[in-house]
Amino acid sequence: MTGLLFILCVIAFGFFGLADKKHHQTRFEQRPSPERSHRMRRIGWILLAFSFPVSIAAEGWIYGPVLWSGMVMCSAGVVFLMLNFLPETVKWLDPGHKE
Repeated sequence: MTGLLFILCVIAFGFFGLADKKHHQTRFEQRPSPERSHRMRRIGWILLAFSFPVSIAAEGWIYGPVLWSGMVMCSAGVVFLMLNFLPETVKWLDPGHKE
């Protein structure tokens, strides 16, 4: 159940990050339309809202919100690192990449 919670939070913050023009253009080589950006943010909020009951189901009303807060912070950090440092790593690992 905790794994599902972490996956939901990572996907939610992935949608938040990819709704940003810079990150979207880096991954998809085009800027998102305003409608697409808004839709991605909405999906991110829905996934975060859905992850809260999952944490309650996993740990109950006493420790569930604490678990949810920790997972939200941890997944935000993971997505931040992935969005900002993964492209350079992937380009560096590409054998055809020349500097």
